[in-house]
Amino acid sequence: MELKPGHLVLLILGDGDSMPSDLKTFLSWGIPHDVGALGRGIKDYPGKVQHWFNADGDSAIHWARNLPNGLDTIKHSFGEIDGFDVDWDITQHDYHFDIITGEKALRTHGSSALFGTFAGLHIGYEKIVLAGCPLDTNGHYYWPDKRKETLGPIWLGFDFMAWLDFAEMPEADRVRSLSGYTAKMIGEATREWVMQY
Repeated sequence: MELKPGHLVLLILGDGDSMPSDLKTFLSWGIPHDVGALGRGIKDYPGKVQHWFNADGDSAIHWARNLPNGLDTIKHSFGEIDGFDVDWDITQHDYHFDIITGEKALRTHGSSALFGTFAGLHIGYEKIVLAGCPLDTNGHYYWPDKRKETLGPIWLGFDFMAWLDFAEMPEADRVRSLSGYTAKMIGEATREWVMQY
């Protein structure tokens, strides 16, 4: 499958609590863009979503087969997984996750937003803006009642290490976030920054 940008800017739409306000801010800028959604954000974008990124593809097969918001959304994950269109083999630093936790080393570090960022850069987007990808524990936007069962996820040191390592890469200059710890690590997105091609 040939992957190429429709616009110069990719908006990556996450599930974080900040997503509705981040999306409102970004849309107010009036910048032509493509969209890459993570998880449920695909249901709440008011237009076509070009990409759907899921770093946990093996647990999202049903989602991939039944995505809302258009029939032409390209579905991305790691490895060849039923229901997905594109499988990525993205190399990351070895944080010894498998040795420390006893879990498979196939886990992606840094969140699905970092996976979507790497894929978006590879596809060729000039600028990537993260919305609703704060890497915090305020829960997901679709659970407005904040209580023990709806807060989280609990991000690990591995995840922050991956973002900090990414921030040192030359390509990180093309990526910014609208909120949270990702904005602190890679910089806050502004309309002026996006418009500097």
